[in-house]
Amino acid sequence: MIANKNGIKYQKSFILKMRSEKLTMFQNRKKAIIIFCTIIISLILYMTTVVINFFTKDKTTKEITVGINPVVATKSIMTYQEPITVILEDKENKEILQKQVSEQILQDREEMEEKQVIEEKQQECFKIDTNIIPEEQMKEDRKEISIKPMLEETKQLEEAEQPKEMQNVVITENETFSTIGKIEIPQTGVNIPILNQVTVEGMKNAPCLLYATGKLNENGNNLIVGHNFRNGTIFSDNKNLQLGDKIFVTTLDGNRVEYTIYNKFVTTAEDVSYIKRDTQNKPEITLSCCTDDDEYRIVILAKI
Repeated sequence: MIANKNGIKYQKSFILKMRSEKLTMFQNRKKAIIIFCTIIISLILYMTTVVINFFTKDKTTKEITVGINPVVATKSIMTYQEPITVILEDKENKEILQKQVSEQILQDREEMEEKQVIEEKQQECFKIDTNIIPEEQMKEDRKEISIKPMLEETKQLEEAEQPKEMQNVVITENETFSTIGKIEIPQTGVNIPILNQVTVEGMKNAPCLLYATGKLNENGNNLIVGHNFRNGTIFSDNKNLQLGDKIFVTTLDGNRVEYTIYNKFVTTAEDVSYIKRDTQNKPEITLSCCTDDDEYRIVILAKI
């Protein structure tokens, strides 16, 4: 029993000793790792410091030359500018000097842009100056300018004093039409020739004389028909005319007569009672066009 007890005690002491040795070894390894890491970190920091000092030393000891603005340098019009030399002595002055450099660059850029604008304006002025007309030519041009309006005014007065016959034809791309005169309706903006007969192609271009009991502007009733187009041409706006509105008709010989609307109504296409009405041998005109729905006719009667 004693031997066994002694053996157990010995075994326990051996285990404790082994554990303490392992713990010591572990702690030694840990210390070694920490020392190794510390050395590595110190080396890294040292190398970093050396590199930083190297570049910082280069920047602080060497002269920093700020040249011409690259944007400006690409423009051939710009002139050469002397570089600005700045010596950076310490870290505190570094930021201040960098700001000054950037401000100087901006200022130089603005100055160069202003110079460019001035040079462009000067070039434009030069181009204009190179095209200056000689004084003799300017005098001749002035004479022509002063004489032409006088001749035109004289010509217009002569034309106004002498009645001019109208052209008796209307020429289109597809056909040539004969006319009997011209109709003007100031309220609707109509100012267009009157064709002497009704044709499909003619009605597309102007109002036509459909029926007459006498001679235009002299006696009897003259029925003039025209289309009610949707684009506002020919008789499209006849529906807007009112009693008392004026209509002017000019014949080919220059006889211009003013008519006044005295009646306006809507009737069927079959109604022809207004065509052969008695005018007591006095000149009257009748305008006829379709309504917007093409079912009825808008009829306008006018007399002198």
